[in-house]
Amino acid sequence: MDAKDILGLPKTPLPIAQEKKSRPHKDSQRKPDGISREVYALTGGVAPLMPSIDVSQLKRRPPSDEKITWQWLPFTSSARKDNLQLYHWVRVVNGVPPTGDYSFAKYNKSVDVIRYTDEEYAKYLTDPKWTKEETDQLFDLCERFDLRFIIIADRFPTPRTVEELKDRYYSASRAILVARAPSPGEVASHPLVKEPYNVTQEIERKRALSMVLSQTKHQERKDAE
Repeated sequence: MDAKDILGLPKTPLPIAQEKKSRPHKDSQRKPDGISREVYALTGGVAPLMPSIDVSQLKRRPPSDEKITWQWLPFTSSARKDNLQLYHWVRVVNGVPPTGDYSFAKYNKSVDVIRYTDEEYAKYLTDPKWTKEETDQLFDLCERFDLRFIIIADRFPTPRTVEELKDRYYSASRAILVARAPSPGEVASHPLVKEPYNVTQEIERKRALSMVLSQTKHQERKDAE
């Protein structure tokens, strides 16, 4: 007795197995040149989102009439003012070395530090906390070290904090800019005038940051709770 006898169903032979449905024929795609079979199998034949590099360009050879050599030759750089003679390997085509300035000299950017005259200092920059000698030394170091005030504070001859140096430099530069402008509106959009340095806010920001960095794990868990 089987399940059909229990349910009272007629006994019929099992249906003949249906013929396997023929799968749609996939169009065979030829593997492009320059791509390994494993990589092509991973992509499933889908075109890449970004255009691929023409393989012929990678294997392009120089014209037969060009003779290319590499030579150890001297060069000059407009970024240096000490006339130091340096050497490097350069690509020479048909015996003619490249000419012109050093290719990396264009990255030698420097900060345009505002300078003042003695009359301008006496009229606009007099400060009881600063002498003219200290101010001159500050502006010289700012120009030499591109406003890297950590280094400037380390090299400054008298003990001054980084905030004091920043406040003196930016306030003096802002005063000279405003004094030289024909009207205040012409320099209103200048960063030194539009966003003046706030020494009190800078000190408070560093104090708050120091408190956060000096917290213990127990204090951090309490704050998180």
